[in-house]
Amino acid sequence: MTGPTAVGVDVGGTKAVAVLITSDATVLSREIVETPAEDVAAVLEAMRTVAIAVADDSAVAIGVGAAGLVERGTGTMRFAPNIAWRNVNIRDALTPLGLPTFVDNDCTAAVVGEFLAGAGRGVSDLLYAGLGTGIGGGIVSGGQVQRGAHGFAGEIGHIIVEPGGPLCGCGNHGCLETVASGRAIDRIGRERLGLDGYGVVEAARGGNADAKAILTQVGERLGEGLAGLANTLDPELIVIGGGAGTGAGDLLFEPAQRVLDETIEGAGFRPPVPIVPATFGADAVAIGAALWAFQESR
Repeated sequence: MTGPTAVGVDVGGTKAVAVLITSDATVLSREIVETPAEDVAAVLEAMRTVAIAVADDSAVAIGVGAAGLVERGTGTMRFAPNIAWRNVNIRDALTPLGLPTFVDNDCTAAVVGEFLAGAGRGVSDLLYAGLGTGIGGGIVSGGQVQRGAHGFAGEIGHIIVEPGGPLCGCGNHGCLETVASGRAIDRIGRERLGLDGYGVVEAARGGNADAKAILTQVGERLGEGLAGLANTLDPELIVIGGGAGTGAGDLLFEPAQRVLDETIEGAGFRPPVPIVPATFGADAVAIGAALWAFQESR
């Protein structure tokens, strides 16, 4: 007997992932399907499909981490920059499963998981950066997860760092995620090498100097953004997860750490702020959402 379990779902612009976990974050089962970002109904159906696939009689709750502005307490996605969601109640879509359901921003869910059971365990002030299609953030300050007045805190990818730069999914130009995310790797890779983001990472790992240069450039821009956030939030630790962060690893982390160390205010006169990979890798959102559901359902 495993005892009670919870379902965690990570739903975003390219995929929906569900896990079934125990209270100590042990993953018992996992399911993944692709999501068509432009089709709201299809994304919701994909979310239901993966949740049903992993749920069993031991499940006591469902947690969902969704990429965008999830309104606190209602389960409503007010706006998503990379999915065609506007005022969609995600919680209602899972009501037929008959389990208490809790919906949060994807990176807020991820920081819950890393704070409770991952790389941020025992850390009172923590920043999580999720690098995927875009960039999201989760914040722990003084040992408390921060959601803001409406649940919209942590949208670090939409700080404008390059006015007039590439168009972002949020409608602005030059947001951090346009120069320092998986989408940025993909865009620059196609322009310079005719490769998508996955191809750039594969080529860089194979020793291609031009591909490595792309990841160095994106990592440096990421480091600039993280230095500004470190100045604002003063975290003890920065945890990076998401598909792009997990895939590129040190090829992004090393230039990001170098630039953060060089550009943070008072460099050399303050404790270092290490950048570390998420313990739960690409499953950080789903596992965090499930752990949060455990907490909220008690």
